[in-house]
Amino acid sequence: MSKQKKSKTSLRVKFNSKKFFFFFCRIFTAAVLVALFILPMGMQSISLGDAESTASLIYPYMLPFTQAEAIQGSALHFVYFMIYLLPFTALFLLIMLFIKGSVNVILYLLTYISLTVYLFCSITCIVLFANCTRWFLTLPVTVYAVFGFAFLSHAAMSIVGILSLRSMNPEFAEYKKIQAESKQKTKNSIKTKLTLTIITVIAIIMVAFTMLILRSYKKMFTEAVSDVGRSQAEQTATIYDSADGKYEKIAPYFTQQKESNSYADCPFERIDIITSSAPGNIIYQKTGDKVILLGSDSETEVKIDEIEWPTYDVFSYTTATGKVKEIPEEEKSVSSEKAKEWFALFQNGTYKKQPVISGSYCKYIYPVYFTRKAGYKLVGFSIVTYQTEILMRSYFHVQIFVYTMAVMFLYVSIILSLLIADFITNPLLYLKTNVRKTSNTLEEILDGNSKISADQLTFIDSIKTRDETKDLSKEIKNMVNIIRGIIPYISFSTLQAAEKENKKTTTSRELCFLFTDIRGFTTLCEGKPPKEVVEILNHYLDIETEIILNNGGDVDKFVGDEMMAFFAGPKKEYNACKAAMEIRAAMRAQQQQALTDGSDYISMGIGINTGKVVFGSVGARNRMDFTSIGDTVNLAARLEGANKAYGSKSIITEAVFEKLKDSFVCRELDFIKVKGKNEPVRIYEILQTKAAAVDKLFEIKDLFEKGLDAYRKKNWDKAEEMFHLCSEKYQDMPSIVFLDRIQHFKNNPPPKNWDGVFVMNVK
Repeated sequence: MSKQKKSKTSLRVKFNSKKFFFFFCRIFTAAVLVALFILPMGMQSISLGDAESTASLIYPYMLPFTQAEAIQGSALHFVYFMIYLLPFTALFLLIMLFIKGSVNVILYLLTYISLTVYLFCSITCIVLFANCTRWFLTLPVTVYAVFGFAFLSHAAMSIVGILSLRSMNPEFAEYKKIQAESKQKTKNSIKTKLTLTIITVIAIIMVAFTMLILRSYKKMFTEAVSDVGRSQAEQTATIYDSADGKYEKIAPYFTQQKESNSYADCPFERIDIITSSAPGNIIYQKTGDKVILLGSDSETEVKIDEIEWPTYDVFSYTTATGKVKEIPEEEKSVSSEKAKEWFALFQNGTYKKQPVISGSYCKYIYPVYFTRKAGYKLVGFSIVTYQTEILMRSYFHVQIFVYTMAVMFLYVSIILSLLIADFITNPLLYLKTNVRKTSNTLEEILDGNSKISADQLTFIDSIKTRDETKDLSKEIKNMVNIIRGIIPYISFSTLQAAEKENKKTTTSRELCFLFTDIRGFTTLCEGKPPKEVVEILNHYLDIETEIILNNGGDVDKFVGDEMMAFFAGPKKEYNACKAAMEIRAAMRAQQQQALTDGSDYISMGIGINTGKVVFGSVGARNRMDFTSIGDTVNLAARLEGANKAYGSKSIITEAVFEKLKDSFVCRELDFIKVKGKNEPVRIYEILQTKAAAVDKLFEIKDLFEKGLDAYRKKNWDKAEEMFHLCSEKYQDMPSIVFLDRIQHFKNNPPPKNWDGVFVMNVK
């Protein structure tokens, strides 16, 4: 099988896998929605006070029709009909399987709304029907599992939705791409910090607020309930005293309490009066809120531990008629220790604030007495007993409601926190991306991996907000524009050196230098306005600069119509000479254009030399430039000027020639001593690359070098013949120069020790 067929097969498999994945997800989601619609989501309230009682389960498909006052009488009853959105969404998902081009966003929103409705209804069942702790213990595990799965699915869809919103934004995708490419990884992003801060603050506030509300409400509720229970116990004791303990007067009161309890909102379990068969002689007095125990035979105050307390073993009266046998025996009597403990609660006033807890019961206790001259004679105790879950039913409802609302509010707050964090921090992340892209461009320029151009350095202001982030983006854009304006005026070497943290003042480097000069530019500009002169100069310098940069060089400086450039690296000489050939070709094209439109045209002189130079910062403390100095630089500049003397275009030194003689067609031009140097140098002219050279160039090279050889041997006739032939056949200007020299030497012969060196006295 060919690679192309394999590639197509691979793409088809990937496509089919993706299609199958979406197909499976939709079927699975539809099945989940149907299961949620069918499985139980809650349970009605259980009967309080009956440990064996059960309640019927609530199913979503029957929720709006549940015969319960909490459902039918609810103001949100119409909302419960939205539970039928679950089967509708499941059906819609299945239909969309057979319709091409279905919108995933719509399917996502429908599923998300359906889960939200389901969670709302489930939470409503908890708030409305959970009336005690036993309700949660009786609730089937299936309900917990289904609710947990729905909640986790809703949370997962919320996160997926937020991530999808991020990915749909091309700027966020660009940010993730830049972050992945960046070597510096952000450990604690501002978005993470902001999200965690918001969630933590909200969680702390919610927990503190919930605890404060429940604590305050429980205290208020307990005191209110205690007032009722204490009043009943106190009223029972008063009735016993006024009836002098006689049955015919007390029995009607218990009958009345039993009847009124049958329709009470918070019914008691029973009211009991327990007395002692041997009551003793315990007397107490009440002065305001103060209760004082007295001795049996005097009015002396005694402590509660100084009295011998009897056992109260007579179960005298109770509202639990017919159920007395069901009352545990330990609740039909009061031991002496318990009697002392209960009276202590009465004496210090604790009985007014809270009941006595006994297992699953709350007891409100008040002393039963007979009024005597010395005070109140303790006979026994009246006890009002409530089942705790009945007594605290209202508080339990409030507790469930507050806890549920707190959890749901915290959940919604987490989702909103993620959205708010995106809203606040995303502009900063996008700003970071824009700055990073600009920074990467600048780094590429400084590393030499990108073309040095102000147009390369751009900053995109993509911030849409109207706040400080937008202002910061504008300021950064202004700063980048300033840098763009500066870049053309700073050499690449200066930028690179300025970018380094550890700057060395000077260093020795091997570089190849190229000098150019426009011939006759001063004459060309005579009579032209300054603006036009600058336009002409910039036009030609721009052509040269682009060629040098494209060949890996850098422009060091411009001095009028003269340009100094340098090349580095192992192929510096080759790149410099290649750039020289391209500059000459560009100038020829410009000349042709000038001849066509009748405008002025120019010619160009080029000098190239390679060698060691001193490279570093040169200038004043507040105005520095990174440049090269040394004989290598000076000689390259002199060679550029030597083109005028020879009528040549591009002169190189012997050092350059040795590096590229296999790649370029070069002819030896002369052996000269330039101004400012004592040692003569052998110079060459580049004619063309060997790959592009024509036979004409090889013949020019051959004729000229034969003439040069004869010239140095003082064989004037032979030399004159070769130079004349080259000049006449190819209009070679260097040959004409040497013909003039030969004529001079014929009239003025050189000394016997003449070595062929030509001394240039001009730059």
